[in-house]
This record gives sequence, structure tokens and C-alpha cells, in this order.
Amino acid sequence: MSQREAQMKIRLPDELKRWVAAQAKANCRSQSAEIVFRLEEAKRQQEAA
Repeated sequence: MSQREAQMKIRLPDELKRWVAAQAKANCRSQSAEIVFRLEEAKRQQEAA
């Protein structure tokens, strides 16, 4: 792997954690991959605005 990935601990409300878990399962992703995907999408949308 040529790209270094930073680790970050975050605290989520239980309801949000359950939602992330459900979305990750529905999209066949890990919870980490789901969070990264959604953050990248939000970043793209903000940059396009």
C-alpha cells in the first residue's frame, strides 16, 4: 500500500452508529469504508457547490 492512512477515533451516538452499521451492511462495505465513502461524497458535493 503506497498511501498512508491516518487512524482516528470518533464517538457516535448509538442511533447514528446503528445507522452506519445498517448502511454498511446494505452496501456490502465495512463500517469504516461506509464512513469514508459518505465523507468523500459530502466533500465532492461541497466542492461542486
